[in-house]
Amino acid sequence: MITSPKGKEMIKQITPMYQDSKIEKAIYQAIGNEFDNAEYLINELLLQLFPQTATWGLVLWEQRVGLNTNLSETLEQRRRKVITKLQTRYPITPLAMANILKSYTGADINIVENVSPYTFKIKLTGKEGFPSSLNNLYKTVKKIKPSHLSVEYDLISITQSKIFLGTCMTLGEEITVYPWSPQNIQSIGSVNLALGNNTGTEEITVYPKGDD
Repeated sequence: MITSPKGKEMIKQITPMYQDSKIEKAIYQAIGNEFDNAEYLINELLLQLFPQTATWGLVLWEQRVGLNTNLSETLEQRRRKVITKLQTRYPITPLAMANILKSYTGADINIVENVSPYTFKIKLTGKEGFPSSLNNLYKTVKKIKPSHLSVEYDLISITQSKIFLGTCMTLGEEITVYPWSPQNIQSIGSVNLALGNNTGTEEITVYPKGDD
């Protein structure tokens, strides 16, 4: 039985009378495995050409842009650093800075200019929180911003969750009829009650009439 995807494709191209041969199947299984491995290596190599998808090739990107490799960081963190480094080679504008910081932190960035003389503000809004230390972020901003400008930061972390509330209202009514009540008196009326729930109780106590 052929398990190789490429082997299955190739054996379909030969004469049908040979497709059930054990020898032919073994041959195309072996050839197919080689082609499968070659295809995997080609696709894996293509991923290393871009920092957004690089894995083992990320070390080469870090060397290219002058970053130290820190294997304790996640691939996503290392990719963001490489992308940030690449983007800082171009003239900086508020939009360019926002794109750099977004690729570095993953947060939504809004840059407000001239909040005070020679000062701009960076507002970061994240839905996944922020690292406990933002020193690398501050260093990046210091490196790419114009040297004569100061910067302020607003960090907003949005937490989304669901809260479920349940309420219940219980209403009870008690009517007591005493034996001395005259039987010829009738009371006619209507009572309207508003209930917060469909749960209610009613208790009626009728005492036995004693001897006169």
